[in-house]
Amino acid sequence: MRGTIVFNGNIPDERELVRAVGDRLRSSLHDDPEVRSSKKVLLVTAGWCEREFEESHVKEALREVGIEPRFIDGYDANIQNLSAWHAYQDFCREEPALAAAWKERERLIEATRQLYLEKNTFYVTMLRRALEQLQASAPDATLSQVMSDVTRTYSHPPASFDGDRLLAYFLGRDIRDTVDELTRNDDRMVTLLHDLDEHFVEGTGLHHNPAWKRLKERLEERILSANSIFIFGGHLGVLHHTLNFFRLRDAFAEARRRGTCLYTSSAGSLLLCERIIVYNDFPSDFGARREFQLFDRGFRLVRRLQLFPHCMDRIQTDDADNLAYLAYRFQNRTCVGLNEESFLLLEGDSTRSIGTRDGVYVFDPSGGKVRYDGGQGIG
Repeated sequence: MRGTIVFNGNIPDERELVRAVGDRLRSSLHDDPEVRSSKKVLLVTAGWCEREFEESHVKEALREVGIEPRFIDGYDANIQNLSAWHAYQDFCREEPALAAAWKERERLIEATRQLYLEKNTFYVTMLRRALEQLQASAPDATLSQVMSDVTRTYSHPPASFDGDRLLAYFLGRDIRDTVDELTRNDDRMVTLLHDLDEHFVEGTGLHHNPAWKRLKERLEERILSANSIFIFGGHLGVLHHTLNFFRLRDAFAEARRRGTCLYTSSAGSLLLCERIIVYNDFPSDFGARREFQLFDRGFRLVRRLQLFPHCMDRIQTDDADNLAYLAYRFQNRTCVGLNEESFLLLEGDSTRSIGTRDGVYVFDPSGGKVRYDGGQGIG
């Protein structure tokens, strides 16, 4: 991939994100000479909903860092908004029957998500209770030890009667089974979401609808003609379902292959992961504690990392058991926390921290938290 991606956690002012990457915006990796010379920037603000076009402050910051405007018929064609939210509104007006079917699909997904969340809340509550019971009799026990069984205490019963060892064995096996069940529940939800999408497309003929094809082509042209793309945060659900409705994942991937660089923050950073994991505040009879849950499938532009924006606000980073839980729950991916001043660069297959005021934070199965400062690569 020629294009790079810079992920930010949750910078509160979009202008500061523009200024932080200003030097990169003035250069180009794109294979199209016209795109290289124009330095065209595309703004994705669909998560702002009806405020999608309230981006004048971002355009001002882009001009400050040297992105020159190019006016055609009174509009700046060199700093452009993807206008995906408004495109979706146009489709709903033109094709009300298909739009109603899509909204019914969304309703089904939301109802299924509630069941998924309730089941996960039950499992997480049981996991925490089992760990608390284990630590009541063995205060030095950690989730990392139970999952990795470094002491061989938790997966092998004692040879002769030993009440504490026997209890530790049963609780350890229960904890591992519960984490496995949480992972399987995530996998089942991913499969269901994929199947619902495919059945909807096949059943409605959406991809052959003239209005859908026309709007999708317009959006893809804007993506593929940009040298740089900013994907900002806002309402995660709206951002995701709007871009997913027009199946724009492949266009973003192709743009990056051609050399387009992407800059993301908050929900925009989550969107590019293989899975979108959110901090859910789900009311349940099993407890009020908030937990990380699968929201939906992401665009898979980064596969081996699981990003957690708002890191210090939403993760108990001083709790080793909590960090080990994240690492085991979202296995096969490196769990990375990002803050307001955290910047993570994905360049080819390598990743490194590039922030000057804060680092990025990696959580490992041992329950450790490692900070990577500017210039340091993440293995």
